[in-house]
Amino acid sequence: MDVLGSLNQQQQEAVTTTEGPVLILAGAGSGKTKALTHRIAYLMGEKGVRPSNILAVTFTNKAAGEMRDRVNKLLTSSLRPTPYAPHPLPWLGTFHSICVKILRREIESLDYSKDFTIFDSDDSLRAIKKSMKELALDEKKYNARAVRSYISGAKGELMNAKQYAAFAFDHFQEIVSQVYFKYEKMLKVHNALDFDDLIFRTVELFQKHPETLNKYQSIFRYILVDEYQDTNHAQYIFLELLASKHRNIFAIGDDWQSIYSFRGAKFQNILDFKKDYPDAKIIYLEQNYRSRTPIIESAQAVIKNNEMRSDKNLFTTRDGGAPVLVLSAENKNDEIDFILDEISAIKVGEGRELREFVILFRTNAQSRAYEEALNRRQIPYRIVGALKFYERKEIKDVLAYLRFANNPTDTISLARIINVVPRGIGDKTLDKILTLGDEAENQIPKFKSFMETIRKIRGDISKNQRPDLLIDSVMRHSGYRDFLNDGSFESANRLENIEELKNVASEFEDLNSFLESVALVSDIDELKETDNFLTLMTIHAAKGLEYPIVFISGLEEGTFPHSGSQLDQYELEEERRLFYVGMTRAMERLYISYAKTKYLYGQLQFCVASRFIAELPEEHVENIEI
Repeated sequence: MDVLGSLNQQQQEAVTTTEGPVLILAGAGSGKTKALTHRIAYLMGEKGVRPSNILAVTFTNKAAGEMRDRVNKLLTSSLRPTPYAPHPLPWLGTFHSICVKILRREIESLDYSKDFTIFDSDDSLRAIKKSMKELALDEKKYNARAVRSYISGAKGELMNAKQYAAFAFDHFQEIVSQVYFKYEKMLKVHNALDFDDLIFRTVELFQKHPETLNKYQSIFRYILVDEYQDTNHAQYIFLELLASKHRNIFAIGDDWQSIYSFRGAKFQNILDFKKDYPDAKIIYLEQNYRSRTPIIESAQAVIKNNEMRSDKNLFTTRDGGAPVLVLSAENKNDEIDFILDEISAIKVGEGRELREFVILFRTNAQSRAYEEALNRRQIPYRIVGALKFYERKEIKDVLAYLRFANNPTDTISLARIINVVPRGIGDKTLDKILTLGDEAENQIPKFKSFMETIRKIRGDISKNQRPDLLIDSVMRHSGYRDFLNDGSFESANRLENIEELKNVASEFEDLNSFLESVALVSDIDELKETDNFLTLMTIHAAKGLEYPIVFISGLEEGTFPHSGSQLDQYELEEERRLFYVGMTRAMERLYISYAKTKYLYGQLQFCVASRFIAELPEEHVENIEI
């Protein structure tokens, strides 16, 4: 079984060092998945380890599926009785799927039955709203999504309701504590676990029942974990408990690519591995197989400005290649036109396909201007990891408010917004409103209150206010801003999208022309699906992917690094890691661009180039100014 022949020396060492704790610090594009899957095949094929004694954990179903496929291909026919009866594979899956398997067998020890229900995010939110209602808590005052986010964070830190109550130090956290108690009781009554419970309850099981922990410690003699830098506290403790008996834990990851702190990930876990396991073998995978020299050396020059990091020296044998092109544009339109012209020129001149290009952003809202330009040019595209701008719920909601306030016969828009924000108006009441027509206000008090809000917006429309100011009117009078602003990471993105919609609206003098323009963009947006399209995505969504030609747009201070990170060293270093991840998606060519001016909140703003641009090495950079 030749599982070592295609590996470099460091990868071979990672595969064959099977006993004791091992940490693999794997640079971008260095073949970490290859090392991990070959190690599984080596344990089974060369060391004779039973598949049932191996646990391999990762973060996404896609990554788990890829690992499973690769291991299957590596296992030789000698390990398979017949082509139709493949050799059994290890326990291989996401943290959550592995924990579900354990809980289905063992959860009765925690006084749940094995047929427990798993609540999805909507189920969980409904249960939290019901808990708040039973506690007589006003949802207008205490946002249910924010409460859910805080409870999720507590479970990620392995804090139950009682522990959280002792921890709470302000009024909102005390409210969360009350809801947490009620919510947990509700889950128990329904024999249900939410998504966070899957790991939380498994750790609780192990800690409360040492005999169960010992059982699984004996089963899992070899533990492999992918993307170790993305583990949160609960996942970290889960692994630590399981590995403490045999101590054959193999952790692979890259602290330079840790970009998920907003989800509770603690990249310090990977930096502290040596403290946790003083006898650990540390192996560096530093040869990059993906990118040309200018890209790798530029990315490395940037990331080395971070103080909290491991020391690696990436290199590539893919010498040569174009320098990193840094574009300084007079404004956003010029930036977009240059990028799309460049894509068209390379596509024609080199015979490349659209699928070979990607445009990356810091935030979802930045895609809007590109979408409109691509629609005008009739270039097929898709957005990965996000809805197209005008399909996002918050954008549709605000536009529906404007349409109904502007046109009282638009009952489609009315149906969309009548209970956004929540007003206790259900489908039956809506049917009654539509039947009663003008008499509805006199008979349905909640609808009368809603129409008072609409009249305030109409009053601003009648004053011929600019469309961007009318969006402010909607947000203010409807309470939609407070509804969105629940303190979660998603709420910040949604509010940024609203501000981007205002930027669009500021280009129009009246509401009708703005609404007409948006309708036309939405119509053109329905492009025929094709395998060959230009990809747009955030850098967060791009992690783990690669493209021949990469454009990173919007490198202005306040955009990237994001304004919320500029005064916090920890957050600023995460922004730099995010930029590093974006750069290392590129295989052949990398473009970085920014604009000297842009519209923000309807006003023309002068921009400063991102500090990250100044960190690029001059010998690998070509500057263009337009």
